[in-house]
Amino acid sequence: MTKIFEGVCTALVTPFSNGSVDLKALGRLIETQDPVQALLILGTTGEAASLTDKERDDIISWTIKRTDKPVIVGASGNSIDKVLGMVRQAKRLGANAVLVTPPYYIRGTQDGIVEWFKEIGKVGIPVIVYNIPGRAGVNIAPETMAQICKDKAVVGIKESSGNIEQIADVLRLCPDTPVYCGDDAFSLPCYAMGSSGVISVASNAKPAEVVSVWETKAAEIYLEQLPFYRSLFDEVNPVPIKKVLSDMGLIKNEVRAPLTVLV
Repeated sequence: MTKIFEGVCTALVTPFSNGSVDLKALGRLIETQDPVQALLILGTTGEAASLTDKERDDIISWTIKRTDKPVIVGASGNSIDKVLGMVRQAKRLGANAVLVTPPYYIRGTQDGIVEWFKEIGKVGIPVIVYNIPGRAGVNIAPETMAQICKDKAVVGIKESSGNIEQIADVLRLCPDTPVYCGDDAFSLPCYAMGSSGVISVASNAKPAEVVSVWETKAAEIYLEQLPFYRSLFDEVNPVPIKKVLSDMGLIKNEVRAPLTVLV
């Protein structure tokens, strides 16, 4: 299986200015990301659920034109038709892969989740399966993940269950599928178990530092950064990281409702 990336993928924020998507600020942010191996747009950190189809189109096109790194596009929802539309949009605009959760809120059965990903795999763009039970409302069991990964369209797993034992089981049961840590605070333990990298919030602000943990696997570097990783979830993501990036002068400290800014 060809990996979309190995190492660090930054889950980019979506900058706003006076209520509108700020593409110039997104461009500035992309310019800081030279150390990382890939970019994810329109994920949880990118406030994808608050964006229009036109905004999604603009962000995907803008990002692909401004980087030679693999670009992964978040494409999640609870309507299969709407999600398939997002997946086709990403394919049409030239993305390298899509990142897809189970249908949130509905809390589908494990068999239903397998069928969900089968439909998405038919579009013909590589798929990274995103397990995030805290937001989707349902956990993809490791045994279910192993079934999903039989589909040739599936090229990776983003594991954000927060459960080290589950992550270990996913790595054990899906040995031929790259597994990416979905939480910076779990990155080094996941590397020790054989994960293929991290999809990172922290690397929005500290790309070189996050990459250094991946490259060195050094506990002292990881432990030094751990308080910063944890601080990014003192409030709902991406509220804290947007405050950090605003303090750095890269973007405005602006989010969309129902989120509120951190001051």
